[in-house]
Amino acid sequence: MALNVYRKSEHLPFAPRGIALGVFDGVHKGHRHLISMLMRRCETLELRPGVFTFSYDTGVGFNDRIVNHDFLMTDDEKIETLRSLGVEDIFLIPLTSEFCHLSADSFLRGVLVESLNTRLLAIGEDGRFGWKGQGDAAFLKEFARHNALEPLIVPDFLWKGRKVTSTRIREALAIGHIEEATEMMESAFRLQGIVVSGSNLGSRIGFPTANFTYPSTSALLRRGVYATHTRLDGVRWPSITNVGVAPSVRETGSDMLVETHLYDYDGDLYGRTLAVEFEAFIRDECVFSTIHDLAARVRADLDAVRALHQSGGEAPLSGMSCIIE
Repeated sequence: MALNVYRKSEHLPFAPRGIALGVFDGVHKGHRHLISMLMRRCETLELRPGVFTFSYDTGVGFNDRIVNHDFLMTDDEKIETLRSLGVEDIFLIPLTSEFCHLSADSFLRGVLVESLNTRLLAIGEDGRFGWKGQGDAAFLKEFARHNALEPLIVPDFLWKGRKVTSTRIREALAIGHIEEATEMMESAFRLQGIVVSGSNLGSRIGFPTANFTYPSTSALLRRGVYATHTRLDGVRWPSITNVGVAPSVRETGSDMLVETHLYDYDGDLYGRTLAVEFEAFIRDECVFSTIHDLAARVRADLDAVRALHQSGGEAPLSGMSCIIE
């Protein structure tokens, strides 16, 4: 069936629904488990499966916290991933001050039951909702006893003995554990941007790069060099990517950049939109005393990345050293 995306919770087509509630950042293994359980129960009850989640267009999150390098996915990536899981309705509601101040009862009664015609609500066992997180699993169960709403409380999903959370994935990205993050998300972490002009140093040393500013709302990666693939107009190109401030050639305090070399591509990328998918961390960002040293290190990094791509991800990487032995 067709996917519907709603950005408000009023004046909706009438349909009895089962709803999964959450932020769903990264749509990771835990989220997928919750949605899978929702889908099965919706099929039994003949309900339309949907997800109620949030957009942060105001730049402010829960508890008036400013959004800054918080997210594993853009809204568009989240929508496409949820679509692939079979969700039919997505309620992507702006996180306004008015919405955040709804009590738990007002949210369940006024938004979910009355506006969305929700008959089944799925949350994680530690899920919270309503002003200052007043609502929890116990609150939902008590509310359901007096209303036509079935609660579905889904236990935590464990991977390697620990609960899978968006925070755990962000922590993995921050220390360069890309493979772990990918496995928990069941998809690659991406950064997307429009290519801008740079110093052209890469071209001068034989490795032209397409550069864009690190997205301000995306979770932070460890600074350094990565094996990547880059999507351009629907085509996926093997690539090597540096994330950082290019300290050998740029001033201290410069903005973070994503610098990508599509090593089998030949063409002008300025002004084009790229989506870089991160696969493996190679080494930390380094300061080089000469351009010759920089070029030699990049050449060695590229050889390692080519070998990694050609082997399907099994080749040893060049390590974390800035020095070529």
